[in-house]
Amino acid sequence: MGTFLTITSELRYAGSFEANVKQNKVVGYISDNLQSMAWQESVSDQLQKVDRHHTSLSIILRLFHREDIEKGRLKSYARYIQKKDELEIDQMLVLDEYVDLPEDEMRKQLCDVVFDYVKELLIKYKARFQNFDAIAFISLFEERIKRIKNQEFEDDYYESVSFAMQKKAEEIKNKLNPHKQT
Repeated sequence: MGTFLTITSELRYAGSFEANVKQNKVVGYISDNLQSMAWQESVSDQLQKVDRHHTSLSIILRLFHREDIEKGRLKSYARYIQKKDELEIDQMLVLDEYVDLPEDEMRKQLCDVVFDYVKELLIKYKARFQNFDAIAFISLFEERIKRIKNQEFEDDYYESVSFAMQKKAEEIKNKLNPHKQT
């Protein structure tokens, strides 16, 4: 019946190549599996009243250092755009709280925080949607998040273009600054 969710991210430098790889891998895994077209198609008939592709939820995950958040007075927010019948969710996460965690724990904690925030906003804005059953989505979203937490989906990050580009950038950096390798 259609896709209804988009998710993007903005990530700050995590302190080292390895920490950046872990951060990108975890956030990418969460995003890719929430944004899965196959999953969205499989549940959209339970959520959308009109048979069409329509973005009802647009999520941005931002992982910034606490210092940058405080200095810029940055915060999470959401707004419903009536003209587009879309809820835009911009979630600010403190990178410092996750960067030192093992990958599995980082994925699980981020999933919990994302789920809780999105659920709260879906409940708050449920009556505004014209073509999306926000309450019905909560249980489907929760089930998907549980599967992501348990890493039930294929994870091909190390074969991705994103990882290849990140690795190449690190190699160039190390070549240009051989004494400052991280």
